[in-house]
Amino acid sequence: MNNASPLIQTVTPERWAGFSMDFIGAGYTGLLVKNGRVVRTLKSGRHFSFALPLLEQCQIVIVDTKLRNLEVQSHGDFLSKDRFLIDANLTVIYQVIDPKRVALELSDPVASLASAVKDCMGVAIGQIPLQQLISQGRILLRQNLLDRVQDFYTLGFALEDVRIGDVSFPETNGVIRQVEGMSARQEAENSAALQMRIAEAGRPIIAPIVPAAPVQQLNLISGQSPANLSVNDTAGVDRDLQELSAQLAQNSLPATSPRPQLAPTVLASDDRKTTAFLVYKLSGEAIPLTANPFTIGRETTNTLVLQDPQSSRFHAQIRRAEDTLGKQRYQLIDKGSSNGTFVSGQRLPTNEPFWLTSGCEIAIGDQRWVFQGS
Repeated sequence: MNNASPLIQTVTPERWAGFSMDFIGAGYTGLLVKNGRVVRTLKSGRHFSFALPLLEQCQIVIVDTKLRNLEVQSHGDFLSKDRFLIDANLTVIYQVIDPKRVALELSDPVASLASAVKDCMGVAIGQIPLQQLISQGRILLRQNLLDRVQDFYTLGFALEDVRIGDVSFPETNGVIRQVEGMSARQEAENSAALQMRIAEAGRPIIAPIVPAAPVQQLNLISGQSPANLSVNDTAGVDRDLQELSAQLAQNSLPATSPRPQLAPTVLASDDRKTTAFLVYKLSGEAIPLTANPFTIGRETTNTLVLQDPQSSRFHAQIRRAEDTLGKQRYQLIDKGSSNGTFVSGQRLPTNEPFWLTSGCEIAIGDQRWVFQGS
């Protein structure tokens, strides 16, 4: 913390015949606590209170509600998507929005805020590969934290801004080995790969050169040198070479075809009366919306089970319902996912139904579908 004044102060007001006059400064909120219970919230300004002498014990808890800075530093706390150790230093600009919860319900408010920030950072870094962290890590991490401001509301804080100071890649011996169960040799190879990728981060990407087909070499053993071969011998050698070449051509392996993209898992349903589908863009597979609701997420109990790490356990659902004209249509609802549900590039608000029309593109993480139906 680089703030001079403390976040929370407790004062005992001086009273005369049970009465007291108290002043709360600008940018602060006071909580009048009488016998351990909050009886009044005091805004900035002058306030009068009364307490029965010897029977009522009064205190005023003063909470700083101005913008404050919190510096968060990590020391080998995070792993990237491709399992590289990451350090990130950042400054969080925050404000208290629930003085009662911050002052009286959290034993250490600043530590709770720092822990929540680190949790969000760990989730964000765990979804980003090293190469992307090197090139645009600060932008991605800042945006991810600002997209998750609701996680801090429950603690009584509002996140105003985040400044990522540094993203580094330490070489702490043994840390990755302990986390991943690597041998010393595997850890050395991992460290070498890390250094190579950091060094090549600023270089232009060059398309790999496709290697030529392997050349089959034949060694003919003969008692004579080629110069001493007769015409008949030379014809025999040529005939042997042609036979061997034809045999190699017959035994050569066919060219490998690209591995097909597997579609997400879909639970079976006995309801075949559906006219709406999700068409998976990578494979073109049409997934019928047979269940109502049709649930989507990583949990295996969902109708559509995703393997995408950016998907939440219960990410979204599609419901069949009647619109205002009595027509059966379909609604897409985001169920409070961490990374959002998008329709035609626009993120949906949490738990607000969106009426789908034929041709809408739905995106969850790296997965894309096109809605076909009424």
